Amino acid sequence: MSDLFEITLIVLAAVVVGMTAGIVVVRLARHVRESRRAALAAGPRRALLAFVADNGETGGDELVAIGDDAWSAAEPAALSLLGKLRGEAHLGLVSVFLRRGTARAALRDLRSRSAVRRARAAQILGDLELRQAVPDLCRLLTDRHSEVRVVAVRALGRIGDPAAAWRLIASLDQPDQVPSLLVTHTLVQLGPETEVTLSAALDHPEARVRVVCLDALGLLGAAGSLPRVSRVLREDPVPEVRVSAAASLGRFGTRSAVEPLTAALAPARPTELRAAAARALGDLGSPTAVPALIELVHDDAYRVAHEAAQALRRLGPAGLRALQELLDEEANRARANGIGAHARPSSGVAHAREALALAAITSPGRLVTTA
Repeated sequence: MSDLFEITLIVLAAVVVGMTAGIVVVRLARHVRESRRAALAAGPRRALLAFVADNGETGGDELVAIGDDAWSAAEPAALSLLGKLRGEAHLGLVSVFLRRGTARAALRDLRSRSAVRRARAAQILGDLELRQAVPDLCRLLTDRHSEVRVVAVRALGRIGDPAAAWRLIASLDQPDQVPSLLVTHTLVQLGPETEVTLSAALDHPEARVRVVCLDALGLLGAAGSLPRVSRVLREDPVPEVRVSAAASLGRFGTRSAVEPLTAALAPARPTELRAAAARALGDLGSPTAVPALIELVHDDAYRVAHEAAQALRRLGPAGLRALQELLDEEANRARANGIGAHARPSSGVAHAREALALAAITSPGRLVTTA
């Protein structure tokens, strides 16, 4: 029995020694490999930094002439720079990558069996802003791996080709969906040329698609879509979509949006929609909304009254005067009725005081003195 125990200990000790030696060998090999790559990358990295410092005007031929091994070692740093640069320096570095065949290799890797290689290729093509890659990147919007789809959406936004708008919108209507905020941001990056496409997509049967398109139209300030968005605000059967329509109208910055937003304040409308419309009128910045908003400060729904008071605050002097007049009227009424100073104020007065107090903190120079 003791012999078996000793043999077991010897075997275990041999295993431990073997594992330790293996770890040491692996770490040593990794250190040697990293040192070699660092040495190979040192020269190209200096040339790369000089190229960028010179705004890409000189040194491109030298970067193209670098050997494959040295360039492979320096390529991660070059790709990192590519995603950060703008202007002439970015165009110059893009030219270097194109001449070295990086775009061709990335286009090939978009069809790789490896999800990691597909995602990496999509990121490279996005950083290169290669419009030629848009059809293949759009194909990745239905990739079976969500990480690949996310990278493809970001790449399309970086390229900024409006032709990708429909495919991006369609990617929202699938079981494993791309995040809505990411698609919204990308659609905005595609620019105002997407307004017609986004407006047409407001007829899409999926509510989530309509919400994303409304958000994108608002962020683009696409005032040409105001009639279409106003109709969504009036008629869409989904409350969330109508709330998004109200927010979009508030971002358009045009007085024509006051009328549809004011109509959405009607007592028969859902509370969430009325609150969103009041907030949007404050974002719109038109003093013509003051009469409609001041009536809502006494509304029974807390959210509606609160948003109306805050909207008046954001409207500037006209809104602040209306809030102050509300307080003055309440004070005069209290004195006329012999109500003491310590009486509990109405909810409208409380909302007005809150808004005026916040105005005193954020923009004291514009505030009317409160009672």
